[in-house]
Amino acid sequence: MLHAAIGIMTAALISGPAPRPAIAASDLEFLAGTWRGAAGPMVFEETWLPPRAGNLTGTFRMTAPDDEGVSRVSVVEIMTITEDDESGELVYRLRHFDTSLVPWASEADGPIQAVVTLGGEQRLRFHPTDPEGDIESFEYAVEGETLTAIVNFKTEGREPFELVFRRVR
Repeated sequence: MLHAAIGIMTAALISGPAPRPAIAASDLEFLAGTWRGAAGPMVFEETWLPPRAGNLTGTFRMTAPDDEGVSRVSVVEIMTITEDDESGELVYRLRHFDTSLVPWASEADGPIQAVVTLGGEQRLRFHPTDPEGDIESFEYAVEGETLTAIVNFKTEGREPFELVFRRVR
């Protein structure tokens, strides 16, 4: 009888729900909201919906003057951070589009993907899953009303790319 009970408990543990990620979407409430920044004439905006059902969904838009000085949207991004039931990890997916929602040619086969880890309080680190890409990692850090995004590259001598946003109330 004892062996049967142990067998049933073991089977229940093995066939139970998928493991919860070490970091959950609900832990990322600090990203929710609209963020805006500028670098010279370029303006960038990022908005994240609050976590729900194991997911955050975000958008990004960058505007910059064209050759005639008229401000135009130069890139649109759609992003998700989702709890992956199979791996138990938190996965970031990003796709770049033009304003007609045509994906960039480099992403025609699918989005950029990265595994998300905590890098400290209100700090995330993203580790791309494509070993061929030039991005080593990227990070989000929220301090007060400021969100800093930093992209680190594999190419020797290529400086990190940084965007600084302020929360829009």
